[in-house]
Amino acid sequence: MSAKLTPEEIRARFRVVCICKGVKLGKIADAISAGATTVEQVNRATGSGSGTCGNEAGVTRCRPVIEELLRTGGRPPVETPAPAAAEKDDEVWFPTPMRKSSAD
Repeated sequence: MSAKLTPEEIRARFRVVCICKGVKLGKIADAISAGATTVEQVNRATGSGSGTCGNEAGVTRCRPVIEELLRTGGRPPVETPAPAAAEKDDEVWFPTPMRKSSAD
């Protein structure tokens, strides 16, 4: 990435985009910086999109995030993209930390 990243963008690079394969935003952004211009090219370069979360149409949970990253040149979007048909889970961008209950 050529432009200087903000602290928020640096933190965003550690977010998991593809939860099936554990691919982080930084790896996807690097693939885009290296020349990937389609979701399929990003998926081939990073391994994202090859998990079991896709629906019958082949839409995966990470696809809308990857599409937004392609639109922004690999920089994290200001707002979280709307979920795709296969995606209705709020934990794609901001996973909630697992907390031990007081009974543990």
